[in-house]
Amino acid sequence: MSDESEGIGWLRFDLPPDKPNIHLALFVTSPSGEPLEFSFIWGSPKPEDGLGISSLVETLVQSGTQEPLLLLAREGDLPKGTFQQLKATLPIGMIRLDTEGTKTDNPANEFSGNIDWIQEAPAQQSIEMAILRKFMSNYNLFEYLERAGKGLVEAFAQPNIQALCTIPGLKAPISLQPNNIKAKGRLVNGENNTPQLWSNSSGIDTESGFTTSLWQILAKPIIQQDTNSSYFSLQWPGTLMPFQKDGVQALINMDRLLLSDDMGLGKTVQVIAALRILWKQGKLTSSLIVTPASILDQWRQELNRWAPEMNGIIVRGSPTQRGWQWQAGGEFTLVSYDILRQDGKFITGLRSIENPWDVVVLDEAQRIKNRIKTSQIAKKLPRLRSWALTGTPLENHENELGSIIEYVDHVGRVTAKRYFAGTELRERHQQLQLRRKKADVLPDLPPKLETKLTIPLHPDQRKSYVQAEVSGIVYLKSLGKEVKVEHILALIVRLKQICNADPKTGASSKLENISERLQTLTEQGHKALIFSQFKSQYYGVLAAAKYLKNYNPMILTGDIPPEFRSEVVNSFKASKSHQALILSLKVGGVGLNLQEASYVFHLDRWWNPAVERQAEDRSHRMGQKVKVNVIKYSCENTIEERIDLILNKKQALFDDLIDDVSLDLSTKLNRKELLALFGLG
Repeated sequence: MSDESEGIGWLRFDLPPDKPNIHLALFVTSPSGEPLEFSFIWGSPKPEDGLGISSLVETLVQSGTQEPLLLLAREGDLPKGTFQQLKATLPIGMIRLDTEGTKTDNPANEFSGNIDWIQEAPAQQSIEMAILRKFMSNYNLFEYLERAGKGLVEAFAQPNIQALCTIPGLKAPISLQPNNIKAKGRLVNGENNTPQLWSNSSGIDTESGFTTSLWQILAKPIIQQDTNSSYFSLQWPGTLMPFQKDGVQALINMDRLLLSDDMGLGKTVQVIAALRILWKQGKLTSSLIVTPASILDQWRQELNRWAPEMNGIIVRGSPTQRGWQWQAGGEFTLVSYDILRQDGKFITGLRSIENPWDVVVLDEAQRIKNRIKTSQIAKKLPRLRSWALTGTPLENHENELGSIIEYVDHVGRVTAKRYFAGTELRERHQQLQLRRKKADVLPDLPPKLETKLTIPLHPDQRKSYVQAEVSGIVYLKSLGKEVKVEHILALIVRLKQICNADPKTGASSKLENISERLQTLTEQGHKALIFSQFKSQYYGVLAAAKYLKNYNPMILTGDIPPEFRSEVVNSFKASKSHQALILSLKVGGVGLNLQEASYVFHLDRWWNPAVERQAEDRSHRMGQKVKVNVIKYSCENTIEERIDLILNKKQALFDDLIDDVSLDLSTKLNRKELLALFGLG
C-alpha cells in the first residue's frame, strides 16, 4: 500500500468568457484527505496553438513535487468529448455529477459505477484502486473537486496572476505546497508601483493573503468534537467589547434578529463570531451572506480573520462560473444583491424547506426596503435563521421597516407575514430589533463635529447658475398644469451640479475651499474623504480628483469592479502619499472602514441625510483615535440653501420611530412644496 505522500490528483478546468486562455488546476491530496500540493496553469485549449489541454495537464503533473497515482476530473467542466482527447500516463477518471451520489452521506456506494475512466480503468487489485476505495470510504469525491475549483477561482482572481495571463507565450505552471508555500515560481516585487508578477525561476518567498486564504479553502475539514464551545473557549484575533459579546449571544439565541447598531459598532464581526460559534457547536453547516458588491471582499477578509476554520466561496463571475459556485458548498456563501437578483430562479431550486440554509444574513438590509424583485427573492430563501444588519432600517417611511421585518420574521416552516405601518409593526419591531448607539457603548470614542458651511458661488458659477435657473423657471411656467415632479427634480439636479463647479470654466468655490483646507490638514498628517453624488468630470468625483491632483487622491466609483475596490481602499489607508479619497456616495457610503481619515467633506448634499451619515461614519467608528470633522457645503442664495431648510423640518417627523432615520426628498416632498422652491405656486 502506498504511503501518505502518494495520493489523488483532482483536476479542475475553467474557460473564462471572452478570454483566449483556459485555466487548469491540479489539487493533490493524500488518501486521508490531507492537502499535499496545489498547481495551476493557463494556456490555449487548442492543440494547433502549441499547447493543448492534454499537454497542459501533463505539464501540470510534471511541474509538482507530488505526483499522484491517479487523476479525477469533473464531467461538465469542458465540452463533451474534450476529455477523450486527453493522453496521460496516469489513469484519468471522469466523475458524473448528475447522480444522487453527490447528495448522499454514503458516497462510496453511490459513486461506484459513476466514474468513467478514460482509456482504461485501473485494475481492481491495483494500488490506485486501493487508494480510491480508502478515500471513498471516508469522503465525498464531489467535495474535493469543489475545493479544487474554489482554489482555481481564488488563484486567477489575483491581480498578479491576471497580469501574467496577458503576457504572450508565458505558460509557466505555479505549484504551491502548504509548508512555507514552496513552489517552482518566484514572486517578484515590481518597482515604480508596478504589480507583483510571477517569473519562472526556482524558489518562492511570499506571505501574501492570497496563499493564506488559498490553503484555508483547500484544507481538510476539521472534525469537531466539542459541541459545547462558547466564545471564551475559542482563539480570537482580537477582543470583542462587552456590548459586542451581548450581540453575539443574541444572534446565537435568536433565530430572527434585526441587528441595527449604530454604524461603526462592528455588526459584521458580531455576525461572524456568532456563525463561528454555531459551527463549532455543530449547529451550522451552511450560511448565505448577502451584501453590496463593494464589500464582498471585505467580508471574506473578516471571515478569514475571525473564523479561519470555516470555508466558503464568493459567488460572482459568468453565469457558468456562478452555477458551480452556488453548488460548491462550504460553511458560508457570499453573494451580492445584484447576483442574488440575477440568479433568483436558480437559487430557489437549489434549496428547499427540507434542505434550507442554516442561516441567511442580509447586510445593509435597507436594500430590501422596497418590495421589489430583490426583496421578494430574499424573503423566499429557505432558512432556519434570519438575520438582518443595518444602521438605517428606515430611511423614508414606515413601510420600508415593514419590508425588512417581513424578512426577519419568516424562517423555517413559518408562514410568510406582511407588515404595514401601524401598531402591529411597531410592536414586532421592538421584539426583533437590537440597537445600541455609539454614545451609549463607546463613551471614549472621539466626537464627530459637523459644520455646515455656506459659501458664495464663484462669479463664473453665479453667471451659469442664474442663466440655468431663469431658463428653467421659464420652462416650468410654460408647462402650466402639465408640469410634473420629474421636471422640477431635473432642474434641481442641474442647479446642484452648477453649485459644485461651473460647467464651462471648471471654477468651483467648494473645491477651492477644500483645496485650501487640505493644504493645512495634510501638513498636519490628516487624511480626508470627499463624497459626491455625481461621478462627472465636470461637477462630480472626477472633477474633484482633477482639481485636487496635488494631493494624489484616489477614486472610488461604481466604474471600478467590486473585486478591485478593496485594493483602492487598502492603498489609501496604507500609503502616506494618498492624502484624499474621493468617493461616489452610493459606492463609498456603505461597508467600508476608513478610520485613517479624520476629515469628511460632502461636496454636495444628498436627498437623504441618513445616507450622508452612513457615508461619514466610514470614518467615525471603532478604532478612530481623533475627532472626526464633517464639513457639509451649500452655496449662498441657491437651491441648496432652500433644500437644507426643508430637510431640517422634515427630519423631525421620523425621529420618534428609529434614531438616525431621515427622508428622501424626491419621494416625500409633494408637487406644491417642490414648486415653492422656485417661488411658483
